[in-house]
Amino acid sequence: MIGTFAYLIGRSARNRLARQLRRLRQPRYSVALVLGILYIWFIIVYQRPGSLAPEIREAGWLAPAGAVVVAGLVAWAWIFAAERRVLAFTPAEVTFLFPAPISRRQLIHFKLLRRQLVILVNTLVWTLLLSPRRFDASAWLRAGGLWVLFTTLSLHRLAASYVRGSLSAHGVAAARRRKVSLVAVALALLGAIWVAAEASAILAAGWNGGIGPFLAAIGTALDLPATRLLLAPFLALMGPLTAGSAEGWLRAMGPALAILALHYVWVVRSDAAFEEAAAEASLRRAEALVDRSRKRRSPRAVSREPPPYRLAPDGSPAGAILWKNLVAVVRTGRPRSIGTTLVAGGIILAVLSFRSEGKVAEVVGWLAAMVGGFLFVIGPQWVRSDLRGDLSKLDLLRSYPIPARSLVTAEVASSTLVLSALQLGVLGFAYLAFLGNRAMEPSLVIRSAVLAAAFVFLPAVNLLGLLIHNGAAMLYPAWIAPGSDRPGGVEALGQNMLAMIAYLALLATTLLLPVAVGAAVFLGFGWGIGWWAAVPASAAALGVAAAEARVMIGWIGRVFERSDPASAGTGR
Repeated sequence: MIGTFAYLIGRSARNRLARQLRRLRQPRYSVALVLGILYIWFIIVYQRPGSLAPEIREAGWLAPAGAVVVAGLVAWAWIFAAERRVLAFTPAEVTFLFPAPISRRQLIHFKLLRRQLVILVNTLVWTLLLSPRRFDASAWLRAGGLWVLFTTLSLHRLAASYVRGSLSAHGVAAARRRKVSLVAVALALLGAIWVAAEASAILAAGWNGGIGPFLAAIGTALDLPATRLLLAPFLALMGPLTAGSAEGWLRAMGPALAILALHYVWVVRSDAAFEEAAAEASLRRAEALVDRSRKRRSPRAVSREPPPYRLAPDGSPAGAILWKNLVAVVRTGRPRSIGTTLVAGGIILAVLSFRSEGKVAEVVGWLAAMVGGFLFVIGPQWVRSDLRGDLSKLDLLRSYPIPARSLVTAEVASSTLVLSALQLGVLGFAYLAFLGNRAMEPSLVIRSAVLAAAFVFLPAVNLLGLLIHNGAAMLYPAWIAPGSDRPGGVEALGQNMLAMIAYLALLATTLLLPVAVGAAVFLGFGWGIGWWAAVPASAAALGVAAAEARVMIGWIGRVFERSDPASAGTGR
């Protein structure tokens, strides 16, 4: 039966590869694929980390740090996510395999065997990225360790999904059948509480001493006997990856393979739970395919967050479009959680910046500033509560009694508000982290001026950038995935890179005129009123940017009126 499954998986992979190769006849896929391959090759060849320094390896940081990361992934699987995608069968598999004389355990083996394709690809990529020397013995040994780690994590997530699914469906009855798993989880939870209680005093003392003592305290906490005991399985999985020789690798592979075997037994003995979970996951997958064929997103559970403001029964129709997009963002629950985190964290960092822990606040502040810069470049591509999110509903939008110019303005305004609020929140967070640092350059006055300038100019720049993205979506709808979907694959990576390069070039070109006009006004008035010339210069630059935005909105509106709903939102 394994041979039959291998043939089925091999033919499916071959057909998928052939379908992707046929797409390369289209230039947008072929160029994107070449660019994506070149980018990955650059990362592998030029950006790989070198060999670890002996002092780092001898310090014993590598294995405990990796074990903590693996433990976090395991905890995430139990708390938030479950590996239901592995359980989902395609409609063809449901039709041919479920009525076939195949046991549930054999179906589990089929899913595990198919999962190995993804694991092997990930193993190859991470081996090339992490190995100090490629295609030699150390690389092959590290590949073996990575395969064991990835396979064990996949099996653990799969088993966790069984337990979670059984408990949610059957309650106490499932708890009796899963008592061994639940006892193990309870012991791990108690161990985590015990370790946290022992390490809290050490970490608190290190925190009070600054960033250096805090890092040393982390090392001390990781070396506690209780921590070592709790992380023992994860340290065993990290053993083959951190071994410095072939002999050490062989010794470390024994415990790692034993943990892998235990997970395999755990999964294959859960065949009843597999049948229930697979049926549910397959049903959801079939519903998602039907929804996608109808060009609409699958309904998802949303939080009961109140709308940002109450919509009046009468008023501008464009205001209703803006309200609709903002409600869609608010009901995800993310704005409230992000806002609460930024406000609470900013206040804490502002207090710490005036105390001896200012170094910690400074590090966090620089990280926040980097995130702000990242959002400036990538944010317009991420925030899609505009025409890009409504491409699949283009026929409905065109039926509304709203002028195209007003509709485009409302659609783009929603993304501008969301993105600007996020960027300014992150920059304000960084500003508070540096608030008590008097010795920092630039000074507090200059930092305050930069923050004030961000409040003035960022919304205008975001508006122009989002108009560029929405205009591209209307001109080339096949390049844009409908809704919030994100395509995957190397060609998708190349497409994103092409879109990013084109966006930055167009944005820079669009900003040339406002910057030139603002600079001319500043130089003209600067000799008489000094730095106060920034006020009329800012007004002039914003006026030119508003004129450009008006022209772009009118142009996108005309494209919107001429667009064909049948070709929009396909993402193909």
